[in-house]
Amino acid sequence: MDDRNMESSSSILPDDSSDHSKSIIHIDVDCFYAQVEMVRKPELQSLPLGIQQKNIVVTSNYEARKYGIRKCMLVTDALNVCPNLKLVNGEDLHDYRAASNKIFTVLQSWKCPVEKLGMDENFIDVTNLVQEKLKTVNIATITLSGNMYSESSLECICGCQKRLKIASQIASEMRNKIYDELGFTTCAGIAHNKLLAKLICPFNKPNDQTTIYPEHGASFMSTLQNVRCIPSIGSKTTETLISHKIISVSDLQTAPLDVLKKHFSGDMAVRLKNLSVGEDNTPVKQTGRPQSIGLEDSFKTVSVKSEVEEKFAALLQRLLILVREDGRIPVSLRVTLRKKDVKRLSSHRESRQCQVSPSIFTINNGALTVTDAGQQKLMSIIMRLFNKLINLSKPFHLTLVGLAFTKFQERMTGRSSIVNYLMNDISVQSVLNIQNDCDTSASSMDYSAASPSSSTTTDLSDAEVEPSPKKPKKVTWIAKRRCLSKEEVASPSKLKVGELRLNSRELEKVSELRLSSRDRSLTPRASPAKDNLSDNSDTMKDIAEGDNCDDCPSYVDKEVFNALPDQMQQELKAMWKNPSSSDMVTRSSPRTMNKAKPNSIMKYFVPHK
Repeated sequence: MDDRNMESSSSILPDDSSDHSKSIIHIDVDCFYAQVEMVRKPELQSLPLGIQQKNIVVTSNYEARKYGIRKCMLVTDALNVCPNLKLVNGEDLHDYRAASNKIFTVLQSWKCPVEKLGMDENFIDVTNLVQEKLKTVNIATITLSGNMYSESSLECICGCQKRLKIASQIASEMRNKIYDELGFTTCAGIAHNKLLAKLICPFNKPNDQTTIYPEHGASFMSTLQNVRCIPSIGSKTTETLISHKIISVSDLQTAPLDVLKKHFSGDMAVRLKNLSVGEDNTPVKQTGRPQSIGLEDSFKTVSVKSEVEEKFAALLQRLLILVREDGRIPVSLRVTLRKKDVKRLSSHRESRQCQVSPSIFTINNGALTVTDAGQQKLMSIIMRLFNKLINLSKPFHLTLVGLAFTKFQERMTGRSSIVNYLMNDISVQSVLNIQNDCDTSASSMDYSAASPSSSTTTDLSDAEVEPSPKKPKKVTWIAKRRCLSKEEVASPSKLKVGELRLNSRELEKVSELRLSSRDRSLTPRASPAKDNLSDNSDTMKDIAEGDNCDDCPSYVDKEVFNALPDQMQQELKAMWKNPSSSDMVTRSSPRTMNKAKPNSIMKYFVPHK
């Protein structure tokens, strides 16, 4: 590209486009799936190896590529090209996810922001680390590690070349550590932004690295033959550009900005021009835990419910392993189906999700587990959602089923955490005698944004009782109604303190036993409220004058009561001493409950906005 084109391109860049202060590394694992298998089975190292999913070779090692094996090649075609090709089934992604997490953990040891891109790629922002090293190294002795895209004739006044040389040394250290600890070879790209770092990364693949200076960004981008090569440009944008004869990145560099603004927004047009010359200000965002954990299984076609249930059961077993490794407690489950339209020869996805009770998941020896009964509950929820997506009175054809947990709550296992008493080994149920043995209902409360591919809207008609702070009055009424009618009830960790009191019928039984043993007659009841108070009266007298658990009501587990925090013990005692105040708490509005004093037990159970 001539100087005139460079000048016109640079003239439309934003003021901060000349900022070369960052040092970004992009690391990509060579033939990732194949390497995972070769590390597990070293005897595969010297063989042509392909990873098979269904009837496709999704990837292969470099030995197989010498024979002409390509990505997403049909198995039959691959075997024709390379008859001695060794195929390994790669449909179960568990080992690949585990390897990806290990690589991510290694990269985090540098204490720099790390952003995962898929399972085999990572961005690392080493800007601050480079600045620290600049203070301790002799600038004159700084050398480049690996390859340079093009030698520089001029030294940039901002010092970016020295910084990128140090970054190249850090990249080499990272790659060496990944290989020494995990056995994986990688390639790396080093640049002042994410765009150039990613695009230059495979320039000397495999098992090598390349650094590119800012001054060579535009000339390197001009060598790309298709605008689709730019990661930020999607298929629709590509179609629009190609329709106006902008095919290569060089065409995009020379396209007038005014022409682009006719077909894109002003900001989008400027961004396209910036990308075409290698300018990108996107930050490296530290990757946290995934917002969803899911699995899918695709196949030619399934038209029988029993076969669908078998596939869901197999997916659930694999999904529970991933959830156990993640450690968080799922509270929402999504079912996805891909339906095949035989008449139109097309397919589309539909999904539906609902809440699941956290009580399905238990913690044993620090590990998240699900009992056989819990798995049966999950399967009943899954098939219930399936029945909502499929009209079984008509023929159906599915080509994919998927399961995903889409919302989680963190496990708080500190000694002072109330979760210890709600979900773990010590249960508040034994103190407050709440019945929670009802089957968990499948609701369709959608916690997250709908998938773009989903063509259905979430049905809220049978939502499980899972109180939300946004609608406290309605939820409180539903919770009471369902608890009294033996219907499904949410986990006690989700209920307000109003629901965490004794059932009046249980109090009545306790009171009757006490009164009969003392030859007392029951007092006539004028109303349900008075009934509750009169039945409580004798029981509450037992602790009216005592401060230790020996004076607790008979229905209280003393060992568990003593394990509760002192503050909670005192407030429970006060509630038992004054049963009328307990009923007032129950009848009070959620708004009043949220205004409880700071030292109130309600702060453990009432969600705060």
